Amino acid sequence: MSRKTTLIQVAEAAGVSLSTVDRVVNRRGGVSPKAEAKVLEWARRLNLDRRIDRSYLKTLRIAVLMQSPQNPFYRALRDAFGDLRATMADMKIGCFIHDIDVTDVAGTAQKIGEVSKSYDGLIVTCPDDPRLSDALRLAARRVPIVTLATDLPGSGRIAYVGPDNRQIGRVAGELMGRFLGSEGGRILVVLGMQRMTGHEEREMGFRSVLRERFPGCSIVASLESEESQERAGELVREALRDHPGVRGIYNVSAGNLAIARTIQSLGLAHKIVMITHELTPARRQMLRDGILDAVIDQNPWLEARRALEVLGRHFQRGDVEIRPNEYTPYSIFIRENCPAID
Repeated sequence: MSRKTTLIQVAEAAGVSLSTVDRVVNRRGGVSPKAEAKVLEWARRLNLDRRIDRSYLKTLRIAVLMQSPQNPFYRALRDAFGDLRATMADMKIGCFIHDIDVTDVAGTAQKIGEVSKSYDGLIVTCPDDPRLSDALRLAARRVPIVTLATDLPGSGRIAYVGPDNRQIGRVAGELMGRFLGSEGGRILVVLGMQRMTGHEEREMGFRSVLRERFPGCSIVASLESEESQERAGELVREALRDHPGVRGIYNVSAGNLAIARTIQSLGLAHKIVMITHELTPARRQMLRDGILDAVIDQNPWLEARRALEVLGRHFQRGDVEIRPNEYTPYSIFIRENCPAID
């Protein structure tokens, strides 16, 4: 007959005091999330014969660092985290949004250092810069970090949650090559920020497919809008002047409305194939009007939920497996399968 697991055995396995184990399993509180997670992990591993309820657990405070909602994707992501405050309540997780200016690297690094001292975990979307990776590695010594939508492999993060951006870029390249046909043509690529790993990977995938399968297509300019709507439109206007005969535009990030207005003002509407990301109401209308030809849409609500679930599992508050790369699905929309506009 097997003997029941004791609290002393759990304490020894978890490397904590007996009083800490007692506080956790008897719901007395006053234990840090890190120590609490160790106790819960070993209590389950050793099959402690006691029901452990989450209701007494301290609410984990998760800081979400992302750019302002001027970019529609980040606006949708912000809304998703807001919606999830209620649905994640059973895991005792609360999330708090912190705006960062992705063009201010020093300010962002300082913000990372500040929030890591007062939160239990971080979810981060920021450019790939050595100073930011350094700041995140220091923060990772104190709290778990999840990178979201765009990865920073050298940041010390426990997981990346988001789409496979290189594959998404390849899909965009395949669509562009097929839309332009055997004639091919000149193409502009518009990035938000080259230093955003996700944007860089999308461009790499896009270029790879064109080089492999569509030799008639050539990228004549790669522009960087710095996530500015107005700048995107101005850059495209200049590029179209410098490179007459452009037949395709791949916009990786923000600025679709400004680019569309530029194309229309030059009398090039319906003459240029345009592919972009994220299906906003405005982009649905542009799809239906034939200004956009395809939109590759990721799911910000799913990405936000998955990032919180990964942190919950880190603290032994869920059964979601933690993987180094947690790729999320995406959808392709053209005019024929574009959802109705609300």
